[in-house]
Amino acid sequence: MASTGQTDDLDVLIDLLRRSRLLEELQGAAYDRRELQDRLGVSRATSHRHTKLLEELGVIEKVDGRFRLTESGTLFAEACVRFKREAHTALQLAPVLEALADAPVPIDNDALADATVTSAEHGDPQAPLVRFIALVRETERLHALDLDIIAPARLDEIQGHIVEGMETELIGLPEVARDVIENYPEKCIEACESGYLTVKLVDEIPFALTIFDHRVGIGVTEPDTRILRLFVDTDADEVCEWAWEVYETYDAEAIEMEGFGPEGLRRVMETPAFSS
Repeated sequence: MASTGQTDDLDVLIDLLRRSRLLEELQGAAYDRRELQDRLGVSRATSHRHTKLLEELGVIEKVDGRFRLTESGTLFAEACVRFKREAHTALQLAPVLEALADAPVPIDNDALADATVTSAEHGDPQAPLVRFIALVRETERLHALDLDIIAPARLDEIQGHIVEGMETELIGLPEVARDVIENYPEKCIEACESGYLTVKLVDEIPFALTIFDHRVGIGVTEPDTRILRLFVDTDADEVCEWAWEVYETYDAEAIEMEGFGPEGLRRVMETPAFSS
């Protein structure tokens, strides 16, 4: 059970977080009451309540009719901005962190704190795939775990980069490889004949992982449609090292296809790893 002192501290923290926008407005600036009301879009009475409490807590002060942050207020405003940013990222990262729980190599979740998060849940269902393609355009070598990330909608562009010299190694699921081979046979043949594509198969992949020249991307797909719904990318060294460990773990178990076509797929599926 929390002590009275701890409870009081928590109440103060909650009061400050509820008024964090006011503190953020005062970062690097000072405003009179009217200006604060306009910036916050609140009434004079509400503004008065907020400033009165924050003055009592010692995080703002009024000098020459204008409100400004105290030294402790400056520190707390910075902490508020950091907390809200990290909390927002953590909420967005939740599906990725859940998927990574099944990764063969553990990862420190803090390493993803500054990652770029692109979600399909905010009005643009193609946003994660668009972000992925943007990174593909900037890389010369690509290693990808889970072929689902290469959706038919962007297959032309991916195949074009491969044919033009992007060294590409893909580890994927047999059913995804079969679908691509059956629906896009000519593109598969052309990509294989380029000499820049290697395809390997495994029987299970919990998430999509892509290693670009200078960044790592992690994707989560919809369970039913297998459409990419969240893509997270970062250049953090710790994540890059982790990504290569994960990739090499799957690579050690994967079976390479001899040509990305029906015969190559058949041979792989007849190996003991898949036929048993």
